[in-house]
Amino acid sequence: GFNYVKMDPDEWFVTFSGIPFGLTSDMLEAGGNPWLGIVYGATSRHSAGFNPAPMWKLWREWGIESSKMSGYWDEKPVVKTSHPEVKATAFVKPDGAFIAVGNFSWKKQNVALDIDWKALGLDPAKVEIYSPEIEEFQAAQKLTPSSRIPIDVKRGVVVIVKKR
Repeated sequence: GFNYVKMDPDEWFVTFSGIPFGLTSDMLEAGGNPWLGIVYGATSRHSAGFNPAPMWKLWREWGIESSKMSGYWDEKPVVKTSHPEVKATAFVKPDGAFIAVGNFSWKKQNVALDIDWKALGLDPAKVEIYSPEIEEFQAAQKLTPSSRIPIDVKRGVVVIVKKR
């Protein structure tokens, strides 16, 4: 088994690095932890304790299959956070980024995103930033490039950055 709450980001990364090195990137035990799993592009299987269908729908709408993944583990990630235990992964397309943020700490965090606008090829004055409503995952909220985002213990948030 895999403890989706107690494992640190390095253990998640090694475990979800792919079939040759670990588990497949779906979470089975009680639906896993969808807020931390999304940082690695992982969800649960349908009917495995958490309904991933709303996230799959958002992925389809975003076109995640045509995005380039830039994770916190990259040498020059597209997005970082203001707290070392809050990790971010961006799924980048020419007109924006789908950013998955996970709080791996045992305390609620209030983080800012440090976005490499040059790497994204976007002007922060010409983007829309928001967290979309995702059933059973998060409520919608409007954001700005300087917003601080509250994230509960072992939870996360999806942020969309789109060129206006």
